[in-house]
Amino acid sequence: MPEVAITTDVMVGFPGESDEEFAESYRFCQEIGFADMHVFVYSPRPGTPAAKMQGQVDSRVKKERSLKMLELARRSAQQFAGRFVGCEMAVLWENEVTPGSGVYSGLTDNYIRIFARSQKPLANQIMPARLVKMHKDGLWGESIA
Repeated sequence: MPEVAITTDVMVGFPGESDEEFAESYRFCQEIGFADMHVFVYSPRPGTPAAKMQGQVDSRVKKERSLKMLELARRSAQQFAGRFVGCEMAVLWENEVTPGSGVYSGLTDNYIRIFARSQKPLANQIMPARLVKMHKDGLWGESIA
């Protein structure tokens, strides 16, 4: 299934997370090459067992780990999306990015964000696009309708 998008959620800074454990999580995510990663920082909630655990991770360390993992997530998503440059894929066009701009945004079935210019309204339609180049938030496409 070469087009499948495998995604994950990653929590950093859970009480007791050592430098070695974080490095292991980072290496694992790097090796898998997730299509998308939701990275979030553990924050204690009063009354929960984790809030009382020993080994609370310093907030500066949590921020540093989060930034490192977010950068990996960005690179992994770009690498995944980049595999589809030159392909034609169906896109569910969601909306015009800015009303009147003629630039539409939508998603492929494997959750790659696609942007394309069109003179015709594309919103709320599934239509093919040729994926032509990288965009900071996904790929630029050309509507083939």
